[in-house]
Amino acid sequence: ITTTQLKKLKESYCQRQGVPSNSLKFLFEGQRIADNHTPEELGLEEEDMIEVYQEQTGGHSTV
Repeated sequence: ITTTQLKKLKESYCQRQGVPSNSLKFLFEGQRIADNHTPEELGLEEEDMIEVYQEQTGGHSTV
């Protein structure tokens, strides 16, 4: 399981939340998790937490 790409986990989470997969970003220890990352590459261990944030687009405001 440690060599399985995390894309499936990310897609499953987004599906359960009812949001598009590109609307969230997943981080582990401040590092963005790419679809092709594996738990082994990131050093993920049991009980570790993956942070999930809403992806912010734009960010430019007109005053």
